[in-house]
Amino acid sequence: MKKTIYALLASTAMALSLLTGVQGASAAEPEPAATAAVATASDDVTIMGWPSGCADYQYYNGWLARCTKANGGSWLVFAVCQTEGGGPRFTRNPSVWQTTSNVPSIVSCPPGSFVVDGGIWTSNTP
Repeated sequence: MKKTIYALLASTAMALSLLTGVQGASAAEPEPAATAAVATASDDVTIMGWPSGCADYQYYNGWLARCTKANGGSWLVFAVCQTEGGGPRFTRNPSVWQTTSNVPSIVSCPPGSFVVDGGIWTSNTP
């Protein structure tokens, strides 16, 4: 009998709170948006994270790649080399990814070989 009375009281209280508009703590107003941190883009970093303004070209007996904005990403140049006398082709690249704006990434073919082609790899991580 006590359970029935408590259930009746609880349902009556819930019905009254719905009718009168009483709200509990879970329905409290959210904090104003002004307190939230806002990320803004500066001259050096954008939201994208990929390098921009990139160009690559043959540079002596190798390849050069440069990006004007790092944007939080990185780039790496590669050169396709071929041994003199028609030997096999192979790829060369530096061991360090470039992360500083306007600083080139350069790689050269070793002696006894010449550059055939090249390019740039980009990444959104440093």
